[in-house]
Amino acid sequence: MVTQLPSTALENTNEFDTNLTLLGQCMALLDGLLRMAITRARSAGFSQDEYQGMYVDDAEVDVHLANAPGAGLWDVSGTAFDPTPWREAQRKTWAQIEMLASDEEASNAFRFLRLARAFNLSRVECELLLIALAPELDRRYERLYSFLQDDVTRRRPGVDLALNLLADSFVERSAALRLLTPGSPLIAHELLAPYPDPAQREPTFLANFLKVDPQLVNYVLGHDYVDPRLGGAVRRLQPTETLDEMLISDERRRLLRDALSDNPIFYFHGNYGAGMRETTLAICGSLRIALVVIDALALKTLATEATLPLERLMRLAFREARLLGGAVLIENWISLIDDRHTAPEWLMRLVIDCPSLITLSAAESWEPHGLDRDRAIMRLAFEVPEFDDRLVFWERYVGANGGRDASINLTELANKFRLTGGQIRDAVLTARDLAAWRGSGVPLTMADLYAGSRAQSNRKLSNLAQKIPVRYTWKDVVLPDDRLQQLREMCSQVQFGHRVYDEWGFSGKLANARGMTALFAGVSGTGKTMSADVIGHELGLDLYKIDLSTVVSKYIGETEKNLSSIFDEAAQSNAILFFDEADALFGKRSEVKDSHDRYANIEIGYLLQRMESYDGITILATNLRQNLDEAFTRRLDFLIDFPFPEAQDRLRIWQVTFPKNAPLSPDVDLNELAQRYRLAGGNIRNAVMASAFLAAADGGNEVMLRHILHAIKREYQKMGKLIGDDLLAEYGELD
Repeated sequence: MVTQLPSTALENTNEFDTNLTLLGQCMALLDGLLRMAITRARSAGFSQDEYQGMYVDDAEVDVHLANAPGAGLWDVSGTAFDPTPWREAQRKTWAQIEMLASDEEASNAFRFLRLARAFNLSRVECELLLIALAPELDRRYERLYSFLQDDVTRRRPGVDLALNLLADSFVERSAALRLLTPGSPLIAHELLAPYPDPAQREPTFLANFLKVDPQLVNYVLGHDYVDPRLGGAVRRLQPTETLDEMLISDERRRLLRDALSDNPIFYFHGNYGAGMRETTLAICGSLRIALVVIDALALKTLATEATLPLERLMRLAFREARLLGGAVLIENWISLIDDRHTAPEWLMRLVIDCPSLITLSAAESWEPHGLDRDRAIMRLAFEVPEFDDRLVFWERYVGANGGRDASINLTELANKFRLTGGQIRDAVLTARDLAAWRGSGVPLTMADLYAGSRAQSNRKLSNLAQKIPVRYTWKDVVLPDDRLQQLREMCSQVQFGHRVYDEWGFSGKLANARGMTALFAGVSGTGKTMSADVIGHELGLDLYKIDLSTVVSKYIGETEKNLSSIFDEAAQSNAILFFDEADALFGKRSEVKDSHDRYANIEIGYLLQRMESYDGITILATNLRQNLDEAFTRRLDFLIDFPFPEAQDRLRIWQVTFPKNAPLSPDVDLNELAQRYRLAGGNIRNAVMASAFLAAADGGNEVMLRHILHAIKREYQKMGKLIGDDLLAEYGELD
């Protein structure tokens, strides 16, 4: 069962005062130990003149030679000194402190006691810690320690002094010494740090000093902050909701609640914003504990920049969690493991030995290897929420009252953007930032939310593909009516996907993803890229063009690797993938004659598999439809032919390409140009732009026919065709 530990904050003055009062009782206990030690030292014949510690006389040598081995500096076996009453008083003082801290309020406030419980310290370990802590709280202990160590320069308690204070025999001293070995709680958790006397060369361990970590001094005094050595890689969080209040399925809520009884190690994996941190916080809320979040990637970066190694930084982070009395969440866990998915042994020991709830999270799944453990690792995938859950997130973060335009359609946003809950939250915040530019109190608009949603989609795809700004609308594209209708049907499948798949139950009938694949076939310049642009504009989605020359590789396996990277990033991008010149990769699968043919077919099969598992829109464009495998085309949702434009379509392209403000000369007859020159839409757009620049450079205020004809000539030259000089001669060549 997960241990429920109290919150760390001393929330009011009474708690703060209670902590200091009980700490004062502990200091009083130490004072009693010191009185006993001084009496004992005097009984053992310690010199008390002004030269104390500066020499050793014959009498002192005789005393030490007469003492039993291991008895320490203050052997009083030959004297009348009896330590029994002092030890009994010591036990009574501890009992009094425990009684004062027995009620819940005092127990929560008393930091020293909470520290002892957090690390399972024994009474002797607490006394060792108290001995080292005292000079940090009151400098008079420096003088007392100097006297007892027979050296005015030794103001810190040495290991030998601590043993002399707490033990009365060689056996007791040896037992106490074991509490200062590397594997002990005091040393392993860096509560105490033995360090050598700089004035001695290679001193014995007994001559080492004991020092308390400064972070613990502040903690004991009731001051709360994350250890500065951890930078921004570690944060303390307080839960704001419980599992019962969190937006998750009843089944997942039951699984998490039942799992807690076995005190497992949770491993959560999923995309950013999928709710891994929120779920951990909700569990903490149910357990009434806080959470320490460790960003493993940031901690590794800190280790390379700081003087502390990663292992020590991680140990300090886990110590923060124990001091807080809370759970641990290590984010970006995969950054800490090697290529074999193996974590360092010291790290797994920290994780397994963590007494409270611990969660590891990352974007990908993880299966540990070669790990001997008796604590279960319970894995849980955090997928992108379904439509209904996404809609709830949109409603929660946008809000139902005020601050939003009446035209906002949250159903449309939930349907088009497969975002996690965290991404939806960030998208709304981005949208509010955009709205703020228009003035205070201006409501959100649909355009703001679309922009915010696109901004929160994965932007890494830009490293693998070219983002095409969507700017065309239906009025810009010129195609036969049937082809336009097909394009509109593509948009309808996206716009009403939630109704068909979710409300009408078709998702249960499909084995593949909900994505859509289409093939645009036609010669260059017939409007394939523009049509993809129009679909992106209509749906409000980003459009990414993949250059297949950077995807296809002559090396075996590289093409699949490149395709995998594209689809992996696209899965989080809510974008339209546009593969231009697709026949370069997706040609007819050939008969296998050698290993190269076999691997070429594997590439095509891999692409088919990734397209079917992709939830977004994939558009393939080709100039040569006849080169495509029939088995491939049968698996497409849409196959749209883009015919070469006839004269009437060419006229419409000329008309829509020239802006309304373009100063066309009266001698320009667009109908005649459309009839005479058989150009594709792309060539017409090039000619229009070129003629405008020619006119501007010619010093005129109008685009004249001779400018357009000269631009047409250049297009013909690019296509390797000749244009008759009769019409050009009639209007004159450009100089």
